[in-house]
Amino acid sequence: MNQQPNVAGNTPAKPFLSLTRINKHYRGAREPVHAAKDVSFELERGQTASLVGASGCGKSTVLKMIAGLLRPSSGEIHLDGRRLTGPDKGVGIMFQQPTLLPWRTVTDNVLLPIEIRQGKAAAKLAAERAKSLIHMAGLTGFEEALPGELSGGMAQRAAVCRMLVNEPDLLLLDEPFGALDEFTREQMNVEFQRICSARKATAIVVTHSIQEAVFLSDVVFVMSPRPGRISKRIDIDLPRPRTPDMVTSSAFNEYVREIHHCLFVRNSEANHG
Repeated sequence: MNQQPNVAGNTPAKPFLSLTRINKHYRGAREPVHAAKDVSFELERGQTASLVGASGCGKSTVLKMIAGLLRPSSGEIHLDGRRLTGPDKGVGIMFQQPTLLPWRTVTDNVLLPIEIRQGKAAAKLAAERAKSLIHMAGLTGFEEALPGELSGGMAQRAAVCRMLVNEPDLLLLDEPFGALDEFTREQMNVEFQRICSARKATAIVVTHSIQEAVFLSDVVFVMSPRPGRISKRIDIDLPRPRTPDMVTSSAFNEYVREIHHCLFVRNSEANHG
């Protein structure tokens, strides 16, 4: 990614997020497993990126290293000028299942990260922030509902609010909508795009859906089979806000074909070359 000069024209602006030659080795039963190899990329503030690739290629491993849940075997990760060496309050992560606590209301589930980190008094002070997020996510009227009273899409939106309540600088989502039906998933993609735009958020989404990657992203990183590497960076030049009818456009489907070619032709050729 080419860095752009700053206003003064003297030094290039630093990327908001940078990964430099990240590697991850696991100790396997028979031999070491090289899950991620020399993963390097940069993102600017406010961009949404997707990681796509075959199952087991290291997408989730990369996401967990950025989140500080896994330590890289080598390499460096920097966020907004500081090196990440473990979990960071500036990073929020969300997994495929919403994992809301069934005995807590939507509001109390949203406030849970603050309660865990800072105590009940701090959570109480953040109640208005939670209310604002719940309204932004289209859940007004369900503040006191229990998770069992929510649809799958509503539960995912509540989980998004919980991720946002600490006001993280970077959002990490691992197959966040993969368990939803196609119609609800499409709605959630539109909703997530709106939330990111409203908060000017920077986000990375792991997905197996090429269409979802194109719809959500400013840039798509295609990963090769294990050991996972960034085999291609594809910048998505489509207008925002993205709309569901856009997926039938020739421009949208040209990006889908390019990513499909990278995944199923280039990676296959590389494996057999």
